[in-house]
Amino acid sequence: MTVLVTGARGFIGAATTVALREAGFHVKAGVRGSPEAAGAIPCDLDAPSSLPEALRGVETVVHAAYGDIAAMPRQMQALLDAMSVAGAKNLILLSSIAVYGEAEGLVDEATPPRGLDPYGAAKVACEAAIRVWAQGERRAVLLRPGIVYGAGSLFWIDKLAQRLRAGAWGEMGARGEGVAALIHVDDLTAMIAGLATRLEAPARTDLDRCLALNAVGPATPSWNAYFVALAEALNTPLPRWGASQICRRRALALLAKVWRRLGLPGGGALALGPTGGELALFARRASYATGAARRLGLVPTIGLADGLSRSRLV
Repeated sequence: MTVLVTGARGFIGAATTVALREAGFHVKAGVRGSPEAAGAIPCDLDAPSSLPEALRGVETVVHAAYGDIAAMPRQMQALLDAMSVAGAKNLILLSSIAVYGEAEGLVDEATPPRGLDPYGAAKVACEAAIRVWAQGERRAVLLRPGIVYGAGSLFWIDKLAQRLRAGAWGEMGARGEGVAALIHVDDLTAMIAGLATRLEAPARTDLDRCLALNAVGPATPSWNAYFVALAEALNTPLPRWGASQICRRRALALLAKVWRRLGLPGGGALALGPTGGELALFARRASYATGAARRLGLVPTIGLADGLSRSRLV
């Protein structure tokens, strides 16, 4: 059973490659540029001529590549076209809960998008292209993970740890009481391996032609609680910020980023403050339904304490 993983050098792509190999798959690790590791193969979605060889002998593709947001729909279509020619019949897309935009309350896979940012809009466009492609014997899973953290997570472990250590972060009060829809990368890649196994089975009657699945772990604390837990794991103090301090930190971060773009010295710690988009995320109260995944036996199990202990915090 041969699976192609696009974006196999990335955080999720690299972890997926390992998980699939441990599950018994032969994995082609698709990478942009020259391969550096055994099993890696050129797979550049901006250079479609690299795709036929990457897809040779492949039945299932896990599309985890991530780069320029504006290019994502075009890259998705290039991959779908190449899969059609190569006869690859199964696709797992690493989409995102960002497809739901600003939706709050209970959010299931049928919830329509609202207030999409550019990233969410690009993922919606990718999903729409896949729905057109998934005809006949083709099957696709639109996997929508929440906040993916773990060892190698640039945003939710590494950068956040940098912000905490620099004193550029704090508890956000009411602005941080939204739901952190966490899923550990090990839980997510176990779900991907389980889906790939189902897609490779001779009978796939339990999978819809194009199936959307939310992927959220068992731990969904408030963002404030997540910040506190990470700070404690790092043995780093975390001050409590009031509303006025949050506004000031946001304004200073914006000014510091402009300052640094001009090549002027200093301002590094101030530039690490929260952005407007992040504050909107941290205040959003959404609960993402995972019943569809659970009915397929895809049940994440890694809680927050265990997840942080696996995240190689230094």
